[in-house]
Amino acid sequence: MPPKHQTRGKSRRAELATRAARDAAHEAAMKRGDARVLLTEDAGFLEPEHELERTYKVQQRDLAEEHLDWTNRAKVFDLDLPQLGPYTVDYTRNGRHLLIGGHKGHLAAFDWKLGKLQCEVQLREPIRDVCWLHNETLFAVAQKDCAYIYDNTGLEVHRMKKHKAPQRLTFLPYHFLLASIGDPGTLVYQDVSTGQIMAEHATKLGKCAAMTQNPWNAIIHCGHGNGTVTLWSPNSGAPLVKVLAHRGAVTSVAVNPTGHVMATGGLDGQVKLWDLRNAYAPLHAYFSRTPAADLAFSQRGLLAVARLT
Repeated sequence: MPPKHQTRGKSRRAELATRAARDAAHEAAMKRGDARVLLTEDAGFLEPEHELERTYKVQQRDLAEEHLDWTNRAKVFDLDLPQLGPYTVDYTRNGRHLLIGGHKGHLAAFDWKLGKLQCEVQLREPIRDVCWLHNETLFAVAQKDCAYIYDNTGLEVHRMKKHKAPQRLTFLPYHFLLASIGDPGTLVYQDVSTGQIMAEHATKLGKCAAMTQNPWNAIIHCGHGNGTVTLWSPNSGAPLVKVLAHRGAVTSVAVNPTGHVMATGGLDGQVKLWDLRNAYAPLHAYFSRTPAADLAFSQRGLLAVARLT
């Protein structure tokens, strides 16, 4: 028989091992409980219950009726405007106010959270693009011949003749510059505080219908009919970068909120992602049944694609 002190030592070690395992199991259970309470999963996504479930089949109506609490359910709203579209829209930087412009001249601005209409006018000419300026009191509209600035009552404040036949508008909030590009293919920067034209850059690539800004550095990205994307700043008369993105015309351009990824859509039926930090190398390429009409990144970095029908 082993000595009694050896038996007591083995029993003590076994007791300590059992206690340590019990404490570890209790700690793991507490962490699982905290994870369920704190919801540490990534927000803003739909998570399928099994491999065969397709999240794209879930409609907004299903989310509002079955999966949202009453606070978030109140944030869901529908706009049924079948007559005067297609529409272009823009939100203020705080996401509170919505501006819409229809191709047949319908222009409206409202506070979607309160359901309060600020203004609604019929311009009786095509609206190609709309964008808010520094806040919800002023906005710019790209119309048939030039761009206009309106206040939140729908009153015309300024006519900007230098923005000839604009197709796209974007506002640089930290520079107070309104940028436009359109049928002549000229990129125009105008200071909205003084009215001074800061720069006019001839792209020499014809009509341009795709433009966006990089929110990280305020560089303007323009997509052209020959499949190239050019990057511009007011200080340079030549493009900073020129990228051959598609085999056909570029229909849309978007940059994610961090400014690191650019998405492009083209008439070749592809949607491509580009790494803006690594020599503009392509990251992914996706094929679409119909060309992408517009692209947009959400605040959480998700890419939305609107297709031509």
